[in-house]
Amino acid sequence: MIKTVAEMLQGFVQEETKKLDAYAMKHGPTIGDMYEGLSAELLNKSIPEQLDLSIVSGFVTDGGQHLSGQMDCMLVQGKGEKVPYTNAYKWHVRDVLAVLEIKKNLYSKDLMDSFFKLRQVSESYSKYLFEGEHENDRRVDLSSSYRIFSQITGIAAPNYHEREKLSKENELIYTAVFMEQLTPLRIVLGYHGYSTEHSLREGLVKFLEEQGSGPGFGVGSFPQLIVCGGNSLVKANGRPYLSPMRDGYWDFMCSSRANPIAFILELIWTKLELEFNVRMPWGDDLEVETLNEFLRAKPVYGEEKSGWQLMYDELSPKTLESRATTSDWKPLEVTSSQYVIFSRLTNEDVDINDPDFKEFAEKEAGSVDEFLKPMIASGHVALDGSLLQLTTESLVAVISPDGKFLVAENNTGRVEAWIEKSLGKKI
Repeated sequence: MIKTVAEMLQGFVQEETKKLDAYAMKHGPTIGDMYEGLSAELLNKSIPEQLDLSIVSGFVTDGGQHLSGQMDCMLVQGKGEKVPYTNAYKWHVRDVLAVLEIKKNLYSKDLMDSFFKLRQVSESYSKYLFEGEHENDRRVDLSSSYRIFSQITGIAAPNYHEREKLSKENELIYTAVFMEQLTPLRIVLGYHGYSTEHSLREGLVKFLEEQGSGPGFGVGSFPQLIVCGGNSLVKANGRPYLSPMRDGYWDFMCSSRANPIAFILELIWTKLELEFNVRMPWGDDLEVETLNEFLRAKPVYGEEKSGWQLMYDELSPKTLESRATTSDWKPLEVTSSQYVIFSRLTNEDVDINDPDFKEFAEKEAGSVDEFLKPMIASGHVALDGSLLQLTTESLVAVISPDGKFLVAENNTGRVEAWIEKSLGKKI
């Protein structure tokens, strides 16, 4: 379903963009309004009518004195305050679901402008949390953030009020994951500009290098999505795209040439599900977008300086162009010994200090650490002290007809759809 909707909207945007590009208009602000209007229409076609959401332009407030710069397009709920004698609104950041910065042409200057502008949105939310107020404050279900932190780090997430149990480095990741859930989605939508995936990557890296080190460029400062034509930079924050840590770094930003409308839908629909506890029409979801490694972040904590150390995974244009834009989803293939433990975990946690487990792991992989490494890297399990436990909502472990051992998250019924498609069988 989501693939069909994404393709339909991509066709709509491509046709309407051609019309705007050909329209005789030299007045810059009006040209900007045209592309902002197209983006608002795209957003409007992406959301269910029954949720009673609005699409406006204007300013984000923390409920106190803080006010952002003017935002091109905002997806909002509740009620805002209309700015007198304008079409703009002031909207409380708690009721802002997504903010889009729209650029007809996205190059270095526009990328920099969008980055700084959208960063004001996350700053507004931080000010609201610590200084602002909202007339309808309500409890937020943080279970998805607990799960995502565990999947990224391989460490079972403690309760928010017990987060001090974590190392200072992991507490940085923990806070970043929670803020990614709470703050509005931030999307840069450029219709033209950088012509390749490689040039878009290089454009952002050049901007970061010019800024140097300092506050304001941590994981939380980056938009969740930067689109330029048919190329995208996508945040792997677990909503919905996720990348477990490797070598002490979190692959928090990836790139892709897949349909950018699919990324917009994936991010917005995931946000709507979390915010309103609804189920969006994903369909079988058996084709997934290919994400290429781009930026990694390592949390660093010290007495004088704390923050994020960024690393650029440089890939050549040839390498990027050789990679497919999408792939068929399939369950993770594991060894028979890993399958035994995954199967057991669907019923109970496993104590890795148990003598029987240690003997089993050492026999299969040489040591407990070596046995656990690929299981934790899968994102399906995490450690709570000595207890190994699942990070998934509904893990299934199956043996295929050709004898392969398979495990996968099945909270959307994906595994059944895969079995029906690949084996021609219903279960």
